[in-house]
Amino acid sequence: MTYLSLLESVVLAGSVVLVAYGFLLSFIGRIRGSGKVPLIFPRHVFALVVPVRNDEGTIGRTVEHLRRNKYPRSMFDVIVAPVNCTDQTPTIARRKGAVVYGPGKQRWADADDAVHGVLERLSAKDRYDAYVILDVRSRISANFLAVMSDKLSRGALAVQSGYSVTGRKWTWNTASRALLSALKPCWLTNWPLNLRLAGGIHRTGLCVSRRLVEKHGVNRPRLDNALGFQTRLLRHDVVIQYTDQAWVYDRTRALKPERSTFDRLRSRWKLARTDGVPLIMDGLKWRSAAQVIGGFNLFMPSFNTTLLSALLFFGLAVYLNGVASAIALGWIALIASLAIFVVFRLWFMRAPVLAYAALPSLPLILFWQAVRSCFASSPKPPPAKAETRDKVQPESGSGRTQGRKPRRRYSRRPRRQPS
Repeated sequence: MTYLSLLESVVLAGSVVLVAYGFLLSFIGRIRGSGKVPLIFPRHVFALVVPVRNDEGTIGRTVEHLRRNKYPRSMFDVIVAPVNCTDQTPTIARRKGAVVYGPGKQRWADADDAVHGVLERLSAKDRYDAYVILDVRSRISANFLAVMSDKLSRGALAVQSGYSVTGRKWTWNTASRALLSALKPCWLTNWPLNLRLAGGIHRTGLCVSRRLVEKHGVNRPRLDNALGFQTRLLRHDVVIQYTDQAWVYDRTRALKPERSTFDRLRSRWKLARTDGVPLIMDGLKWRSAAQVIGGFNLFMPSFNTTLLSALLFFGLAVYLNGVASAIALGWIALIASLAIFVVFRLWFMRAPVLAYAALPSLPLILFWQAVRSCFASSPKPPPAKAETRDKVQPESGSGRTQGRKPRRRYSRRPRRQPS
């Protein structure tokens, strides 16, 4: 009992230091980043990349909404990337004025694969200066592209917009999605920082410049691996900035797939082992606070892990010492502080009122999220490009003609009609 109480006291003290560190960074960044300056005149050409599946009932309204953005119409295009569509989604998108990019000879497995394929093809063209990643049910604020152009004009290479969950206000689905969006692993998610620190990535509403795609690429790791992509950019002293002047409103009803716990822990440990100490040393050498704090954050547990561990240790303290013990009261104070952190996140992301009423169900949502991630499957690696090039044999044809080059057919001249 004595050793367990001592261990629990040490864990409680470390958790208090961790939570104080997260509060300090977040609130200092909020205070210093609150000033607003006039926007620079639009000067960048954007490509709004929207991956779709069988969404013929939604894609028309989405394209019309995006084309009504308050930005010069000739300076942005809506790029639709169909993923294994079997309905009229590409036809409706073309009819509404969007540009449709198919997979070509390759095959896209999911929406993230489609986004990376389109970005690689668009980066080979000189028309677009930046790319914005959206979902088929996303809605953006009227000044979205104007704010992104302003940030790019001020030297940013990657900008994450504000993220808000919308839908029917008085439904449990909207409230639970907003609460799950507030439970992001990164401590600095949804915090407008002016300290040149990197915030979290939502992928939806992320704007990346063409210079970043050409120089650093969007593969190895991909954009869906937010922590790995952000760490690789920090190694080159590239910071993903956050802005609360432009907003994307997510109307997706279904929950996004979770990565498995084993895969997340393995990738995080690999990043901490290979990039943690070099990031800290490079930051001290070049006096970069973003690299120092980014390397230090790799060794820290995530926000979800801290909150779930606090709930588990609180239950252990109640079982060993009772509710009125000092250790149990300390865990209660720590859990209350983390709950206040979640409330501030909901407030900054403009969550509906019902999301605040769903806060008492936070322990159940955390345990459900942990169980869901434990049984999730790891994502399959994308196929290599060399495998898709060597396709000489046609898929159809008889045994006699299979493997031969198709014969060139010539159009016959029309016969002369007898006079």
